[in-house]
Amino acid sequence: MIRTVINGDDFGISDEVNRAIAECFEKRILTSTTLMVNMPYADQAVEIARREGFAEAVGLHLNLTSGYPLTRDIRKCKRFCRKNGTFNAWFQQHTATRLMLTGKERKAVAKEIEAQMRKYFSYGLPERHLDSHHHVHTDRSIMQELMPLMHKYDFRSVRLSRNLFRRMNPLKRVYKRIFNDKLKKSGLITTDFFGSYRDLAAMNGEIQDNAMVEIMVHPMYSEEGVLCDTHTPMTEVCALLDSLKAEREPYSVVKEK
Repeated sequence: MIRTVINGDDFGISDEVNRAIAECFEKRILTSTTLMVNMPYADQAVEIARREGFAEAVGLHLNLTSGYPLTRDIRKCKRFCRKNGTFNAWFQQHTATRLMLTGKERKAVAKEIEAQMRKYFSYGLPERHLDSHHHVHTDRSIMQELMPLMHKYDFRSVRLSRNLFRRMNPLKRVYKRIFNDKLKKSGLITTDFFGSYRDLAAMNGEIQDNAMVEIMVHPMYSEEGVLCDTHTPMTEVCALLDSLKAEREPYSVVKEK
């Protein structure tokens, strides 16, 4: 039996995504979700989570690539923000900056991360789990600033770098292995594997029994109003997970075990 955490990413990014995530909880598809605290619909997302009874399953979706940052210094960093102050995702598209930042950029990133953590806690959410938009927390340059703050604010669990891959660039595979090993030795709780439901289907025969796997989905609606994981009807996602006899569990269970 494979044990799975099913996380709905991007909570707070839009009204549509908020409604889709709420429906996924109502249908018991998701076991957790992660909140983008700097996005326009973050307050609405938290209100929905409280009203619908899943506030205890809301973690932080650290965001350094979309929307407006919460702090000023990072807006002055051209490799992070446009002239109008919005994130431009430039740093995340270039290997050099994913590995190393300037001293000015490091300080600005640390301030923004801390501001997003503080806003997350201001909502009174108890989960203390972190992942990130576009997986920026798995970039070496970001994790250098993030790790001390995760310990400072007592985050308890974190998402792995995506490792449900059969074929991968050898250098990327080595990086991911080293990164994930460091996470597991940091005292933070992680699953054994992380990827999409398609990754899980492709690797299912190679995953040991009782392994804990985190699956990310991006709930939204099609033009016809069908609940989807991006473009795939959520019914297909659920059918695949059911066919694999994957038992769904919240992150709190991962922590207990």
